[in-house]
Amino acid sequence: SSAPARVDMLAPGLLLFAPSGMVVFSPTRVPAIAAAPRPRATIALQAADGDEALGLAYRTLGIAEDATYDEITEAHIELSERYVGDSPRLAALDDAMERVVNEIMRRRLRGEMRPKVADSPWDERPVQREMPWVPILIFLRKLISPPGFDYAKKVLPTMLFLAFVPWVAPRAAATAGLITYMCGFGFIYNRDKEDVPRDEFGQIGEIRPYETQPLYLTCALMVGVHFASKALAKRLVARLVGAPDGLESILKASLVPLGLTFCALFTRVSKPFA
Repeated sequence: SSAPARVDMLAPGLLLFAPSGMVVFSPTRVPAIAAAPRPRATIALQAADGDEALGLAYRTLGIAEDATYDEITEAHIELSERYVGDSPRLAALDDAMERVVNEIMRRRLRGEMRPKVADSPWDERPVQREMPWVPILIFLRKLISPPGFDYAKKVLPTMLFLAFVPWVAPRAAATAGLITYMCGFGFIYNRDKEDVPRDEFGQIGEIRPYETQPLYLTCALMVGVHFASKALAKRLVARLVGAPDGLESILKASLVPLGLTFCALFTRVSKPFA
């Protein structure tokens, strides 16, 4: 009667139940099952707590703590391809990625993560309207600038002499006009530019490429001065009674140097495009 009755096994290799309710461990009938060894990295991650485990996960993946989800995924894929066939290392990488992603999700749910862009592309941005004359005023403010004393000394003698030539020698008005346009272009375009280096014989040492926008603006100013001088000379002659022939041409040849002098002294064609 003291012999134990037939024993039924509920969990293989773990527990045996006798009719008396007593638990009996039977090492003879149930074979011992050896547990598979876990990777060291996985054991270390499971043994660590809190910030220590999270820091170890980041080091396992080789990423920074502010890495994005794409960077985490790329690091995991790269390391998985590098250690393919190494089951313990792959298990450690999976565990590390799971911890890092879970931490990112927790921080996002708590509202601790801030977007890297200041404005969301899905948010409607208010339209900032600007008056049409504001850019024009800004352009003129950069364009118009008073000259320095040294620059005025360089411009005034030449241009005033060219304005006086048509009155002294009317036949030379055409030649003086050509020289006026060449000098005016040089003064307007080259203002605030450094002098071209020259060698010991006075020869120019370098050739500079022209700037497109200042060049076009200089040409526009010269064309404006040309037509404005022509219209003004025609109006002045029309008001005179018995004006001699050729007076209009002389007036135009004198007004052009004065207009170009004003542009050379009070405009900077390079500054608005700097």
